[in-house]
Amino acid sequence: MAENKLKGHLGLCRRAGKMSLGHDAAVTQIKKRKAFLAVCCKDSSERLIAEIRDECNFNGRNIKFITADITSEEIYFYIGVKSKVFTVDDKGFADMLISDLTGGIE
Repeated sequence: MAENKLKGHLGLCRRAGKMSLGHDAAVTQIKKRKAFLAVCCKDSSERLIAEIRDECNFNGRNIKFITADITSEEIYFYIGVKSKVFTVDDKGFADMLISDLTGGIE
């Protein structure tokens, strides 16, 4: 059930145009302070995870960062784009996905 919910929410966020996929797009949105949530997949490299986490916390940005328990293959299955990092650029979608990805524990 939770997997279907996550799949639906990711797809809805993508179709609404509130998701930036890939390293360059994610870093750009973080630097512009337009991202509300940054997510790295569990198969991301330690270097990528550290870079995105540091960007989220640099200069008082305080953008929520999650290393999700999903792989880039699952992201590809859910939304049709293979990416190891993405940002959510809408507060409502970000809150919804934080709840899905953390199991309701924030």
